[in-house]
Amino acid sequence: MGRPVTLIVRQDGPSWSAWSPQYPGLAMVQPAAADLRAVLPEVLAWYFGEDAVIEPQIHCERELHGVIVRLAQDASLYERERVAERLGAALGVASQRAQLRSNPVSGAGEVTFVCALQSDRIGWLTAQMEDDNDAVVALLPVAETMLWAIRFGPAGDGSAAAVQPSAYPPDTTLGEVIHTFAGLRQQLRT
Repeated sequence: MGRPVTLIVRQDGPSWSAWSPQYPGLAMVQPAAADLRAVLPEVLAWYFGEDAVIEPQIHCERELHGVIVRLAQDASLYERERVAERLGAALGVASQRAQLRSNPVSGAGEVTFVCALQSDRIGWLTAQMEDDNDAVVALLPVAETMLWAIRFGPAGDGSAAAVQPSAYPPDTTLGEVIHTFAGLRQQLRT
């Protein structure tokens, strides 16, 4: 197993770009997705050294109704796409769209939703964040058609209920994070 390296991939106008939040300076732009895939091994070898064993973890971003949606390109892609579909449906409702767009913004000034699963870990999420001042919203499927949104961002960013990733060990699952909130709500009802 190699060193995990998170890469965020996005189509920017006519070109495709990729960068790593973990490794400043690791960035590339190509005119087509196929070109980006083709040069990726060379760029990683240049950045980390020819002998480095790298395990790229690719996350693709796309714009949807004025927000950024990020999907990990992994074995759970099908489930993540269902989360993105639920987000798309929610963004189609004016009141929900306004609420979703009011989430914390990233350093680039964008609201970024990460399509997550309850088995994903805090370390997996923080590897997608630029630094301690970055903000993302993890969306997790619950019940048949609902989503649970967890705002992750810096302390004192002014957003209600923003969770600081450093408050949890990196191996904590997002499902466990949900239970910390749900447990409190259940206790209040009894």
